Amino acid sequence: MSSRVRAEVLESVSARNMLSTGGRFGVSPWEGVIGCSLENTMGHIFTLTSDAARQDLVTFLERAARVNNGSARLVASNNHIQVYVGILFPRGLLDQTPTVLGLRVFEMIDNQEFDVVVPIDALVARVKAALERDEKTLGTPAEVASLAWAAITPPREGWRRRLGVASSVLSMAAAEGVARVADAVPGSIGESVLQKVRADVWGAPIAHNKKIPAGAAFAADALGFLADKNLQVHTLDNWLRLSSKSGYVMVKFPGGHDFGPDDED
Repeated sequence: MSSRVRAEVLESVSARNMLSTGGRFGVSPWEGVIGCSLENTMGHIFTLTSDAARQDLVTFLERAARVNNGSARLVASNNHIQVYVGILFPRGLLDQTPTVLGLRVFEMIDNQEFDVVVPIDALVARVKAALERDEKTLGTPAEVASLAWAAITPPREGWRRRLGVASSVLSMAAAEGVARVADAVPGSIGESVLQKVRADVWGAPIAHNKKIPAGAAFAADALGFLADKNLQVHTLDNWLRLSSKSGYVMVKFPGGHDFGPDDED
């Protein structure tokens, strides 16, 4: 596994193609799935508002799969569906890696309510098939066992707006992190050592905004959220949120994290 990881890490210095957080195809060795697949023959159905929205969903999921081709969490309510993907998450009690999630929110025509975890590749296949057949209604694949990060739900209210951050700063921080991981990964490495390298690199704050970990910059770049000139930054307790027109990066730090005042940036 270590040779493959080394090859993938060196594949590109672009965060969009950086695979230091998972395998390129199939289930990542770091996915953190608890248990085995569960049968869900009925599934759930939902209808997005347009073909453009369905294509956006495919693009988002395919970008996430390049980083961690595992599972996505779908939360539907109030005519909207939230699609979460896991980018970074800690492995064990002593791991200080922040939990970094990507989020896209889509409007639904129907008012369905469900909360499921499904394989990314299976969901992509279903949406693509629906697009090819010009079918408006989508169905969820068979559910899989819950992931460690899927049990974490970001707060909806109470966020405090902070100083924003330029997309160029995030892009640079992501590229620097990719290079640092590539330099730190030798030809043969154990998973525990690799995880420490990832925690050190992606948990470190970026140069121009000490509140934002490099892992958040990596996620924003990898998921295609840097089209805007600037991203909004909000915090709440030990949560941080990066907001763009394309989507959100949600970061949860270990308990007791203090962001401090804006004048410390």
